[in-house]
Amino acid sequence: MKRAREMGADDVICTMARDDTRQIRFANNSITASKSWMSNDIGIYLVRDKRILATEVSDPALLDKTLDDIIKRTSMMPQNPEYGGIAKGPHKYRKNVVDMSIAGMVEELYDHVDAAITAAQSAGASRVAGVLYSSASKVHMATSGGNHGNYASSSVEISVRAMTAQDSSGHMVQSATGPKRLKPGKIGQTAGELATDSINPEIGREGKFDVVFSPMIFSNILDSVGSSCSAGAVDAGLSFLKDMIGKPVASEHVTVFDDGTNPESVGSMPFDEEGVPTRRNLLIEKGILKGYLHNTSTAKRYNTVSTGNAGMVFPQPWTVCLEPGQDSREGLISKVDNGYYMTNTWYTRFQNYQTGDFSTIPRDAIFLIKNGKLDGPVKDIRISENMVNIMKNIKAVGNDPMQVHWWEVETPVFSPHVLVENVNITKSTQ
Repeated sequence: MKRAREMGADDVICTMARDDTRQIRFANNSITASKSWMSNDIGIYLVRDKRILATEVSDPALLDKTLDDIIKRTSMMPQNPEYGGIAKGPHKYRKNVVDMSIAGMVEELYDHVDAAITAAQSAGASRVAGVLYSSASKVHMATSGGNHGNYASSSVEISVRAMTAQDSSGHMVQSATGPKRLKPGKIGQTAGELATDSINPEIGREGKFDVVFSPMIFSNILDSVGSSCSAGAVDAGLSFLKDMIGKPVASEHVTVFDDGTNPESVGSMPFDEEGVPTRRNLLIEKGILKGYLHNTSTAKRYNTVSTGNAGMVFPQPWTVCLEPGQDSREGLISKVDNGYYMTNTWYTRFQNYQTGDFSTIPRDAIFLIKNGKLDGPVKDIRISENMVNIMKNIKAVGNDPMQVHWWEVETPVFSPHVLVENVNITKSTQ
């Protein structure tokens, strides 16, 4: 950081991150691959005369050369007139909940995979596949604004897909901050039961239906809601929540937070990329949008303060949380006369980010609901909807939140089951 200032930089943020990661893949009921790797990266965010560049360096020997290149390139970059500087410090930071013993853990992780496979088979699955990741990280941060800090974090995450026959599968995931919190047997059992219950699905019907969404599929929706609450996304035209502060964007049953302090979340950290302490931010209260997520620059434009959500590009959520309601999964299902219960989805794509028009394809176990009870599996349907419509049509929120974080949900999300009315269902195949 000192070297960059000497070379003419106005603002500098430097981070050093070391990450020990292990991956265990399994397929056809057996472990097929296990590998580990360690990364050491230096992140550089540099501003000169409102010209911004960011990069990463893996080899410390290349640091001086990289700084020289960045300084030279800033003269060729356009100015960002909206740039408002970085946060001033110093600040005090809390400690993260962490289990660094996971860095050298091998046999216990194998046991977790075996437990998931065995449980899925016991529930009726003939084939089980998936992946387990473990990670132990240490991060050091220093800024020209006077912020200095460090923290450690740990996570273990498992994804289990169970299959019994063609068109019959169940999928379940879990993320935790340490192996003692992971429940691989329960995850495998749930995936196996979903696969067994969804044998011989029929083609689903099109139309408007009430839908009970599992935490896995509704976390996908909440991930998009959290991203749209970024002031940077709003300014870039990538949000369906522009000019909506103080207005209804969801039903009265909906209260949503972004919580970078949640000790159970794999996305929690004590400070953001500028060194501002993270906090619990109220985004939606009883259906009303209360505010956006900010870094220093966007906060100045909106005449407010940073919310502790600075990313390297623009503000981002750390952990999106939907406040639980009163109903169990069975209670939500009992409220539906004619609808669907959906457990997973993929290929969520926006037709228009600014209006929130999107589609997504439910996958794995999908069930009809008739007169308050599950009435058989279905397949080949698509949700063609609007994000604000979905949020406004929430009829009830469940009491069973779980953390979801996998390749379809980039930001960790805590979501229970959710009942949504009048969801537009179309066919996923011709």
